[in-house]
Amino acid sequence: MGLSRPRSSLHLISAAPLSTTTPTAAHAFVHSRRDNECKGLHLRAALSGYDQIRLLHLEPGTGDIRFTLRPVSLAAEPRYEAISYCWGDPTDTRVVYCEGSELYVTVSLHAALTRLRRPGEPRCLWADAVCIDQKNIAEKNSQVQLMRRIYSQPSSVLVWLGDDTTGLEGLEECLRGAAEVLPPETLDFSTLYENSRKIFLEASELRKAGKPNFNDHNWTPMNNLLCRLWFNRRWIIQEAALAHPSVPRLAICGDVEFSWNDFACIAYRLGSYGVAPLVAGLSVLNANAPYMLSFLQDGGKPLIMLTNAFMVHLLKSYRPLGSLVDCVMATPFFQCFDAKDHLYSLLSLAPTTIKADYGLSDTDVCMLFATTTLITDRNLRVLSLAPSTALPLPGDPPRTRLTIPTWVPDLTCQGPVNPFVSYTIRPQLFHTGGDDTSAVRISADGRALHVRGRIVDSIKDLGPCPVDVPFPTAEEIAPKTGFHSMVMARQRNWTRACLDLAARAAVEAAGGKVGMDEIMRDGEFREAVHETLLCGMVGMRDPIPAEVMAAVPVYLDYVRDYFELGFELTDEVRVTMLTYGGLIEQLFLGMAEARRFCTTERGSLGQTRREARVGDVFCVIDGAEVPYVLRPHPEKEGVYHLIGDSFLRGVMQGEALADERFEAVEILIE
Repeated sequence: MGLSRPRSSLHLISAAPLSTTTPTAAHAFVHSRRDNECKGLHLRAALSGYDQIRLLHLEPGTGDIRFTLRPVSLAAEPRYEAISYCWGDPTDTRVVYCEGSELYVTVSLHAALTRLRRPGEPRCLWADAVCIDQKNIAEKNSQVQLMRRIYSQPSSVLVWLGDDTTGLEGLEECLRGAAEVLPPETLDFSTLYENSRKIFLEASELRKAGKPNFNDHNWTPMNNLLCRLWFNRRWIIQEAALAHPSVPRLAICGDVEFSWNDFACIAYRLGSYGVAPLVAGLSVLNANAPYMLSFLQDGGKPLIMLTNAFMVHLLKSYRPLGSLVDCVMATPFFQCFDAKDHLYSLLSLAPTTIKADYGLSDTDVCMLFATTTLITDRNLRVLSLAPSTALPLPGDPPRTRLTIPTWVPDLTCQGPVNPFVSYTIRPQLFHTGGDDTSAVRISADGRALHVRGRIVDSIKDLGPCPVDVPFPTAEEIAPKTGFHSMVMARQRNWTRACLDLAARAAVEAAGGKVGMDEIMRDGEFREAVHETLLCGMVGMRDPIPAEVMAAVPVYLDYVRDYFELGFELTDEVRVTMLTYGGLIEQLFLGMAEARRFCTTERGSLGQTRREARVGDVFCVIDGAEVPYVLRPHPEKEGVYHLIGDSFLRGVMQGEALADERFEAVEILIE
């Protein structure tokens, strides 16, 4: 997608609706001020049918919020509007009245009901906090099973973003202008690719002519909006995606209203074409990103929330063609209060046999997801989410992984490491291990994964992870100046380190008979490095077009030569950069930014997880789409820990399966 991750983006937490809690946070759930006023919330009529829900009938008028709760069968196709909102601070509550008795709801829901209440007529709504008995685990479990129907059947979805409109002046103009300057929406890769070859050059020409273009468009109101907590809340995915496309989705922030569909479409267009890094000042293509600071406010939160909006739109567009693994892969930046909701909030989006059970522990939920996907679904793509995809950086709060085997994804620690496996909705690009998954089984105690595979190589040396490459100082880029030059220098330093690493390995493999300069001029060598830098793909796991491969050396030479004295940008290089540079950069930011370039003992090149070490091995697992890096157990022969998925040149299309050097053996992963 081309959206980079600012270093503090992983820890933006918001409350999710269907969650258990501790006594200290009891106010997060609707309850009576005095026990004798509510008596177990008998006001909340019992749900007697398997498809029954409660609807909130909001009384008209002003003053105190008053409503009644009435059970109804979804089969009766009741007419109601569903509210999508963020709970907010669970300890900050306001009183409302249900059939005359006091109840307490969070400030966010109170503000929403106040805003949505009509002066002269009642309004029928569904809001999880009051329509579900949050203390009743059995009821929560059954109601989660109905979420697909609850959010598929409303007459409209009301997206409540809060009542604070600070910084939203000019939002309507911003969104209208964005729709005009961005390329059209498309889900077809060939159309997306063709459009992407033109958009940056066209925008550059429009800028020269002083005409509206996405480089100079004022994105500030949109980015201010993206700082609202709603965009970070995991439950909003299904709430915004499940209804039929014809169902209105009205976003409301104070007295500001706009179409959620239109907003999400803009987010999708910014992401799918790789425009976001450019206008955020994180691209080598744009020396003047006038509104970059609005993207980088609050630790880069708008960029992350833009990714979230992009993914909600994508999931809505492809539902229900994808798998549950696809949904987890696509939503790493969303957060929730109850860790179980990292999975449960997605169950309505894809076919699955997993059912929500809030009586399970967080560990049990992760184990259930992994075992069901591997054994019932025979889907090995889930291994690319393990052990986790989080990327802890210096200064970030420490993260403690759950006590689970390394082959089980820790759903509480998902993050920016983009898995190499394809989405189910797209043609599969890699076929490393073939299609036979018959050997996959799990030990009786549920702790060990047994697979059949081939150890094909091991890591010899590792380059730096791009996120660990520091931005250079002003002195280091002199006589160049500015943030754009720092972005360029950082990109140069990373790619140079990868090239140097690969060249040293090639010189060593040649026994010193050729020098570094000669290796660097070798076309076959450079193509191998370039393919590995791109992780062997473009777009949503599509093959690299020949013209893109041909443009990579132009891109790298431009980034290097930019700092040479007397450098002048030729028209030919400028056109090539504006035609293909955005796509190349999108791959660097989207796939390689959180990984490490490496050389291997057999003389190949690869991309591995940041946690990989010299001596870790590459394994081709039967039935797996991509190779995996394993770490041999220090004391147990044939036992390994999973480090993560990888790209390894020379095995991605099943070559190892026919290579007699590699014997198929049983491999045990703990």
